[in-house]
Amino acid sequence: MTKHAREAFAFSPRGALRMWQRNATVGRKTLVTTLMPRFLEAIAYLAIMGLGLGTYLTTVEGVDYVDFIAPGVLASTIMFGAIIETTYNAFVRIHVRRVVEAVVTTPLSIADVVVGEYLWAATRAVVYGLIFLLVMVAFGLVHTPMALLLPPVFAIGALTFAVLGMAYTSLVSNIEHFNILFTGVLTPMFLFGGVFFPFSGLPDWAQVVGWCLPLSHLVAATRDGLGTLAHVGALLALLIVLFPFPAARLRRTLLR
Repeated sequence: MTKHAREAFAFSPRGALRMWQRNATVGRKTLVTTLMPRFLEAIAYLAIMGLGLGTYLTTVEGVDYVDFIAPGVLASTIMFGAIIETTYNAFVRIHVRRVVEAVVTTPLSIADVVVGEYLWAATRAVVYGLIFLLVMVAFGLVHTPMALLLPPVFAIGALTFAVLGMAYTSLVSNIEHFNILFTGVLTPMFLFGGVFFPFSGLPDWAQVVGWCLPLSHLVAATRDGLGTLAHVGALLALLIVLFPFPAARLRRTLLR
């Protein structure tokens, strides 16, 4: 194996942190403009579905409907926050601005870059989640101090979706391909991920399908106290399985 190849396969936590710092330095300049649309969209879903539909469907599983959907909307905000950063934004850095090609000429490896992308996407997504959690507190939608334990759950969920987004990005060569992901995968997951209704009333096959969706586990981990560890474990399993794939794929496509 040549020196260049060894460097491409190497990984350094310090290198990943450097990539995170690079993205954070650039991203903070547009943080407000990128944060605001996602934040307002989440508030809109909470208001329209919770306060609107909630006037007809007052309770679900013994709780007010708005209390039921608020954790789900929060979880979906984390999902979209992480996914957008490792799809559209990462694609632009890789294929349009050629940032990755420039970075790997330094001591940083492809693995450093990819893990740095994970960390930056997860950071943004967790910030989205924390802000939305504060909004829930302001609206009186948080009823237990156990909510203080949610940030680690946010972080694991954000990392999982960051890896999912980066895995898809490593496979595509045209930015238009993201329409398939968002329209064909993420939107159905958002609608069928337990955000707006529980799985308990669905047919058995539909419940099985629903629990195969990673968003379902993040929603449940955010909403349910007793089953949180099991749902976090499901997210961690997916995270571990997919974690090395994007770096391996990008090594083949960018360094060939």
